[in-house]
Amino acid sequence: MKILIQQLARLGDIYMSWPAIRAVRRMNPDAEIHFLTRPRFEGAVEGLTAIDKHLTLPSGHILMPLVNENANLEESLNRMEEFVEEVRAENYDQIINLTFSPFSSYLTHALTMPHTTVLGYTRFRDGFFCAADEVSAYFYAQVGIGKPNRVHVADIFASMIGTEYTEQDWEAPQLPELNFELPPLYLTVHVGASEKHKALTADAWGRGIDYFNRRYQGMPIVLIGAPNEVEIANEIVAAAPNAAITNLVGKTRMNELFTVLKRSELLIGCDSAPIHMASLTDTPTLNISIGNVNFWETGPKATLGLIYRVEEGQDVVPERIGEIIAQLLEGNADPELIMRTGGLASYAKVESAEKEFAWNLVQALYLGGQFPVAERIEIIEGAMKLDEINDFMMSQFALIHEKGVEAVAPFIDGGEDVIKSISRIVPELRPMIDWYHAEKIRVAPGTQEEIVAATLSVHERFKRHLRVYVPRDEKVTTVEAKDGTL
Repeated sequence: MKILIQQLARLGDIYMSWPAIRAVRRMNPDAEIHFLTRPRFEGAVEGLTAIDKHLTLPSGHILMPLVNENANLEESLNRMEEFVEEVRAENYDQIINLTFSPFSSYLTHALTMPHTTVLGYTRFRDGFFCAADEVSAYFYAQVGIGKPNRVHVADIFASMIGTEYTEQDWEAPQLPELNFELPPLYLTVHVGASEKHKALTADAWGRGIDYFNRRYQGMPIVLIGAPNEVEIANEIVAAAPNAAITNLVGKTRMNELFTVLKRSELLIGCDSAPIHMASLTDTPTLNISIGNVNFWETGPKATLGLIYRVEEGQDVVPERIGEIIAQLLEGNADPELIMRTGGLASYAKVESAEKEFAWNLVQALYLGGQFPVAERIEIIEGAMKLDEINDFMMSQFALIHEKGVEAVAPFIDGGEDVIKSISRIVPELRPMIDWYHAEKIRVAPGTQEEIVAATLSVHERFKRHLRVYVPRDEKVTTVEAKDGTL
């Protein structure tokens, strides 16, 4: 059996994929496993012994004809086709796409042979998007910034491949020897982040470290980061002149960081790859989560993983971070910290009533949990309106055989517009509406009769969910179409 696993996202996503890749190896010990990444992140594959072959997408080579003075689209497409044909010749039995992106869905479809089974995003034969499995549909509907999901991305990967992780799946790789000295006892600070707006400024890091040094004198600090973060590191060192700092920023290979982290007492960092590397070394981690980061999905998975959450970068109080670090070394966790836990959701945090309702609704839709009680009358009213619109749209689909698609399409489109507007007006119902849209997208191409039947099946299931919130004695009326409008 030959398996291709794709992860075309960033460094952190690759390290989050390690346990899933190891699980695939554990489940298929005799398989030949290939792993496809982008070339700039190939350092994150070093030490991953669960794969037999590492492939890289030559994106620079493919796009080069487009960045020349005389852009040549045809040449770029030819280069992409050459790459696809080369990889397709491997004749994979299974493709596991861990990249939830439109491009990866096209690539997966292009590499799929008639006998290939697919997990993750791909395309139907007509080119339209296809969530190939239930977990992919869940990701499409419920995962991302502003969405209610609380399942960690690493755990979503495990669900997709149909397994539960073992301790071995999370083991650190073989630790390389270092050609530089480390203090016998130290903290590690990663000075950057996956994106600039998720990072602390050099001034904030410097003030936090300076405060920590005054509060907890004598504890050395090791700075790590990429070559493009050298200037930031130098500014941090200058801002905390009395701290015992070893500056390794821009001086290490990716796999050497495993050794640095394994020996460290604590890692402090923003949303970044080292956070996920520390999950593999089980290094205690303080994740400073800023702005539009969904810590539920990408927070630390180390046994002692803690999150200090701020909504905006300007809300960070550096001295507060220094105090929290000192408290952790003394064995005390600040009550403000979000703690790592077990179970479906990896962290313990009480959210607003609206967010709690949405998450409980997600569990009811996908996991057979109890539907949450509607505390606001707007939720009941929204569900009733959705139920009316849903009935109306079902009646229009039933007329397609008699009147044709063109005659009823404007009314169906109008119904979809109303559903989208209710999603904005009653955010608690958005998970159910997003579930509905994902299920509609999953309807496969076929004859008109097959498509109508499959679509009506989605509307019937939508109706059953909605009726949980429609009063039993309420007579649901159908929205009448007048003068071509709803």
